[in-house]
Amino acid sequence: MGSQTAVLTICLFLIINLTYITSTTLSGTSDVSVNGKTKIYEAEVSPSNDHHTLRKRDVGKEFHKSNITTKVNQLNDSHQQLMVHWAGEGSDVVICLAKDSNTANFAKPSAVYISYNYGDSFDNKTEFFKFSQPDGKPVFASIDKFFTHPKFISHLVFLDIVHKVIFTTTDYGKSFKYYSLSFNPVDISFHPENPSLFLIHDDKHSLWVTTDFGMTWSRNQEFVKVYFWVVEDNGEQYLVVQREEPTTSSVIAVTGLLPGQTSSLSLVIRDVVDLWVKGEFMFVTRKDPKDAQSLDLLVSHKRGEFKKAVFQSELRCQAYHIVDADSVRVMVAVSHSEYMANLYVSELISDSNDIKFSLSLERVFCYFQDKMWTDSWLRLQSNVKDEKEPRIHFDLSDKSFADVHKVEGMKGIYIASQVLDTVGINPGVEHLRSVITFDWGGEWRPIAAPHYSSDHQPIQCNAANNCSLHLSQKFAQMYPVTRAAPILSSKSAPGVILATGTLGSSLKGHVGLYMSQDAGLTWSQILQEYYLFNFGDHGGVLVAVKYFKSNGETNILKYSTDEGESWKDHAFTDEDLRIYGLMTEPGENTTIFTMFGSARSQHQWLIVKVDLKNAFTYNCTPDDYKFWSPSSGDEGVKMTCILGVKETYERRVPHSNCYNGKDYDRPIKMEVCPCDAEDFECDFGFDRAVGMAQCIRNKKTLYNPYAVPEWCQPGQFYNRTKGYLKIEGDACVGGRDRHFLPDLLPCPYDERKEFLLLAQKDRIVRFDLATLQREELPIKGLQNVIAVDFDIHNNCVYWADIINDTISRQCLGKDNTNTSEILVENDLSSVEGMALDWMSNMLYFVDGIKCRIEVIRTDIDHEGRMRYTVLGPSVLRKPRGIAVHPAAGYMYWTDWAVGDPCVSRASLDGSGVKRLFGKPDVEWPNGITIDFIAERIYFVDAHEDFIGSADLDGKHFRKIIHNKEEVTHPFAVAVFKDIMYWDDWKQNGLYSADKDHGVSIRAIDTNLPGL
Repeated sequence: MGSQTAVLTICLFLIINLTYITSTTLSGTSDVSVNGKTKIYEAEVSPSNDHHTLRKRDVGKEFHKSNITTKVNQLNDSHQQLMVHWAGEGSDVVICLAKDSNTANFAKPSAVYISYNYGDSFDNKTEFFKFSQPDGKPVFASIDKFFTHPKFISHLVFLDIVHKVIFTTTDYGKSFKYYSLSFNPVDISFHPENPSLFLIHDDKHSLWVTTDFGMTWSRNQEFVKVYFWVVEDNGEQYLVVQREEPTTSSVIAVTGLLPGQTSSLSLVIRDVVDLWVKGEFMFVTRKDPKDAQSLDLLVSHKRGEFKKAVFQSELRCQAYHIVDADSVRVMVAVSHSEYMANLYVSELISDSNDIKFSLSLERVFCYFQDKMWTDSWLRLQSNVKDEKEPRIHFDLSDKSFADVHKVEGMKGIYIASQVLDTVGINPGVEHLRSVITFDWGGEWRPIAAPHYSSDHQPIQCNAANNCSLHLSQKFAQMYPVTRAAPILSSKSAPGVILATGTLGSSLKGHVGLYMSQDAGLTWSQILQEYYLFNFGDHGGVLVAVKYFKSNGETNILKYSTDEGESWKDHAFTDEDLRIYGLMTEPGENTTIFTMFGSARSQHQWLIVKVDLKNAFTYNCTPDDYKFWSPSSGDEGVKMTCILGVKETYERRVPHSNCYNGKDYDRPIKMEVCPCDAEDFECDFGFDRAVGMAQCIRNKKTLYNPYAVPEWCQPGQFYNRTKGYLKIEGDACVGGRDRHFLPDLLPCPYDERKEFLLLAQKDRIVRFDLATLQREELPIKGLQNVIAVDFDIHNNCVYWADIINDTISRQCLGKDNTNTSEILVENDLSSVEGMALDWMSNMLYFVDGIKCRIEVIRTDIDHEGRMRYTVLGPSVLRKPRGIAVHPAAGYMYWTDWAVGDPCVSRASLDGSGVKRLFGKPDVEWPNGITIDFIAERIYFVDAHEDFIGSADLDGKHFRKIIHNKEEVTHPFAVAVFKDIMYWDDWKQNGLYSADKDHGVSIRAIDTNLPGL
């Protein structure tokens, strides 16, 4: 898999290396720190250049133009590929391996160049790689790759697969030793703490170990498919190995590899297909015993027992790609078919027997070799190298990938490529769009386009016309037509993102370089066309150079010290070069940038080092900094808090042209935020439909999230979900959390029947929701009842009769024989609606003629029952329906006012009146109700013929049903669990439908005169 040389520090595990074998059903995204030190670049080499001479390297030329120092080194090397490694961690060593990528030239000699002065000059070390073959004939090695110890960075091993030879050095290549091997080496992995111990995986799947830095070898394991070094928090180090024997495949732990220790084996899990380890998690796939074409994913957290992953989908699971694993959360892309993959995020890792994964994003672009897009160019690209196409080389042994970028330095922010609905078997950039999440995948949104182009022309691109910004990731980097550089973000510059992008409905379009300074909330176009790009000095300087693939040769390096507002050109040579790569030391905290290219006439590797420190006029002082947090004032994209915390970072003021310095330590402040929607993700059994912020129940699954738990006994309480789950690690407190947190309900003593009340003029009917059988309640003397409500606790029905202008109540005994009582009988004209506050025993009612909302106490017998007017004619014109939310302290009502209809909200005492909807949204709003599970209002409009829904603040409105025969004159509406119910005066019918999508409309009864 190429060099794996960096240390990933975690709470319990330390993943150091992995083998060259790529599993077909389980893979993962490497952390930036793992591959950040090593890059591989490829040049365009014509057949006439297909020969390599190891000539004396030219002395570098130095340029001093515009006080920017430039150093050009001519390696006089015509190999096609250059592998560049920065030692880093305070070292000035840079190592370059020149070789051919063409398998036909695999046996040809390679060349090694090492700089000990940060790229000012390079020593040709190729003579150190000359050795004698068994027949005595001297030959130069064909080094395929080299490996650096993650901690002892002066220790390196160079691998010659062709001649079965390794070269070792403990002093950055100042001296070398070489050893012949009796086996064919393929991959090397260092012990995380002992530099003398490393492993080699050979082509026969055996694992060999040396404890004297390559001098002697012993076979440790056979049948090895994949392996990982693991370090526990107590310092214990061991191997996790998947052995694929002829009859079984199992995972074992190997301990005691150090000198003086006794090696021992222990079984971890058996009957596995593939193994992957990331962070505190260990993953394995196993065949589904119920479906031969499906695979189960099992997860072990902190070396605990393996638990089955349960995905919120009925689709077949064929392969898995671990996108990220952070503390107690996992993001995984799952292949469901050859052209379909979804992204899922785990819930809290708990003590339950399984780990639930909720759907995060549908149709994420993901590639698995032999599983997805098998007939497309991707399959060919993974196995064939294009000799004519110059490109930045990516690690082709990593066959599987998901097009998801984790924004470094920020929490919970990811950018993903989503496949559009219309795509054939050969995907292109026109089939992908980009989306971004700021809450660990809880909600994804299009990326906001900039308002102006790089030449200050207005850009007309917004969601209303299906236009947004789309950013290139690995797919576009691999795509033969684009070969675009992928997204760049860094912990050293939190909030700064650079990316190649296009504006429109997909990744296809005119390309430009885009920058975000606020973690992806807002973007600006800083250059047009294809560029290679990077940044340094902790984000204080941006650099870009024309990409040879699309723009041809250049001798200009563009740089900006004011976050891309203005750019300056630096001529780094007198003649144009073909630039194949642009690199800086990992960490992006220096001002030194290195370009790799060649002259246009003939390919010879050139290394151009540019130091932009003199582009700054002075060293920064405290006055040059300000505290910044990722936020935007634009409606719809404000994200001042991320995971419940407002992190404010110290950043340099853009127009302060000062130097941060390599040792700059960025201060960070933390402030806990009040909870809001972005602090919650969809609970298991719920998902967010495209274009909707609400979590709605996934009716395709058999899981019932509202069911009373089996353990629930009378006297106990249980949590009933509202469809949301607080994001793990989110630290928000208070705010609007009540809208999303589950309701704490008492365990029922007995199973009560669920029913629906319906006023039918001179009678009140109860429909059993299980059988849909109707029953007329034994209430006498009814003339024209319009408004009804029910007190579940006391088993009492309330109603208003507009003929005798009274409000009455009747409590039903076991035999339904109790008599009724009048609660209000004077100063009423036309009671259109009523709503019971069951928490305070207050009954609210609407008088449409007197234009009043009034309230009485139902738990006292005093004359008048403390009746008073909550709202009067100064606010109301022609009020109709009413609903109350006792826990939230709100009441909602509809008003038919001629020319000024509305749906409004106020506190239960009448204060804080807020109009939620008016014209043209509503015309004749009638009944209104509250879905207490989803925390939304539902209302009907008899003129516009729809049933609509919004959250409790009137936001995220959508029409559930409209322009249907069943809603030609809707009057009342009710919601229970997943179903909404309404009656229609024109149809004389009672109907039901799915409350989220309006589908599955059902006529319960169409013979109901007198509604």
